[in-house]
Amino acid sequence: MRVGVLNSWLSSRYLPFWESYLQALEVEVVQPEEASVNLPVPAPIRRVLGQVFNLKTQGVDYLLLPDVQLGVEAHKGSPSPWLVDLQATLERLVPGLPPALVVPAERSPEVAGLAATIGQLLTQNPMLARRALERTKHQLGFTFTPPKQSGAHLIGLVAQPMLLDDPEWLDALRAALAEQGLSLFLADKAPAELRQEGAHLELGLELPTDLEAAGMHRYLSRLGKIKGLLYVHDPEYLPLPSPLRKLLKKSEPPKPWRVVGLEAPWPQVAAELAQRLRL
Repeated sequence: MRVGVLNSWLSSRYLPFWESYLQALEVEVVQPEEASVNLPVPAPIRRVLGQVFNLKTQGVDYLLLPDVQLGVEAHKGSPSPWLVDLQATLERLVPGLPPALVVPAERSPEVAGLAATIGQLLTQNPMLARRALERTKHQLGFTFTPPKQSGAHLIGLVAQPMLLDDPEWLDALRAALAEQGLSLFLADKAPAELRQEGAHLELGLELPTDLEAAGMHRYLSRLGKIKGLLYVHDPEYLPLPSPLRKLLKKSEPPKPWRVVGLEAPWPQVAAELAQRLRL
């Protein structure tokens, strides 16, 4: 039995447990190899698609996919399908997509029941699944470790959290900012804390990733060491929630800020921010 996994799209939040659990089930965990797809979509989306196409080519039996909304459904608005149903979105774009095992994009003790069900599905051996879960369930306790960050003239990033899990995209942005003497800063609070921050804005947001993005805005706006804010928004793939965008127009952040697209010319964006900061 071979299960393919993604190393993007919030994988750092859920994959440590699932990799260990699948290995304890004596299931082969298949990592994606470098692959590119020739589709007119932004780079972070191309990366996810490239990984999925590669795993399909490798002949996996199942594909482990994250539910980034943790089972929460949107009852209003028209959120991007990339935000609310990754499996269905991929099925439209990847012919012959392997069967998906959809798991919450976070670790918590509540995931144990789903893990037991998946373990029995993959092994057809309830005893093996139970033993594997006993050995690995301690990893379901999530501990947040803030990223190590330093530098002068910090620029806070507000975006859907999947972008903050994409090192290639972040590296390009960091390099452009560094050329102007600026340093990128990611919100150093746990996802649940950022969702609470977002809820305090009372914007009527439902989806966890929308609340998290709104929480980044609230937290970084009041953090004194943050000198500027960068909001990254793509209406089709990874949009910032509409109520947050309306709030920005109605009540501007108390520091220089810009809203840009997923594939903005980062050197130009960095230069404009530096000019606004009068560096």
